Amino acid sequence: MASAPLRRRRDGGFSLLEVMIAVAILGLSMSSLLVSQMASIRATRYAQELTAVAFLAEYQLLELEWLMEKDGGWVPQDRNYEGTFSEQGWPGVRYKCVVDFLEIPDYSKIQAARDAKARQANPTGVKSRTAADQAFTMLGVVWPMVKAAIEQSIRKVYCTVTWKEGKIDHSLKVSTFWTEPERLTTIPKMGGEALSGEDDAEGGGAGGAGGAGGRPTGAGPASTATGAGARGSRGMGEMGGMGK
Repeated sequence: MASAPLRRRRDGGFSLLEVMIAVAILGLSMSSLLVSQMASIRATRYAQELTAVAFLAEYQLLELEWLMEKDGGWVPQDRNYEGTFSEQGWPGVRYKCVVDFLEIPDYSKIQAARDAKARQANPTGVKSRTAADQAFTMLGVVWPMVKAAIEQSIRKVYCTVTWKEGKIDHSLKVSTFWTEPERLTTIPKMGGEALSGEDDAEGGGAGGAGGAGGRPTGAGPASTATGAGARGSRGMGEMGGMGK
């Protein structure tokens, strides 16, 4: 049985050692909580800055379209733009944008690369002509038109936005593709302008097509012709508009 003095000391409270241990545990817990809270504040601030920068980058992509028209529209070369968002209230945020002209290689270069790869795979050179070879040969017929369509109606645009948070550098890159289907109208046989002699051919053939189309007379004016040539040109124009 414990003595009376010992029992009175225990009833009186904690010892100094116990208090020091409790304070140390509390200090460690508060330090961990403070570090976690500071990390949360930094993450929230970075998320806010990232959201604002993303909106600024999207705004600049739209602004580039106006700048392109001001500088002469679409040209067969790259365009570079850079600056800051001082007017929007973000002087510390910079942007560097490139409107990339998509240069498609000629069919001869593609064919040379394909032949070189075939020679590496088959050094003997003995090879029978397959359906794939025939399809590749047919690709050469339409490749100039495909090349012109891509180069004239498609641009790749990307912007790199940079800003600094204290001593830490941050960057964000956004990219997109611009399409302008109206430029396909400048390419012959892509729903564009009629080639020389096409108007006369369509006007002369309107009489023969009139009976098949249900018209009572075959000598109607060329402006009301419903022949296959007129439908084909109009149909391609609608397909181009759908991609806009």
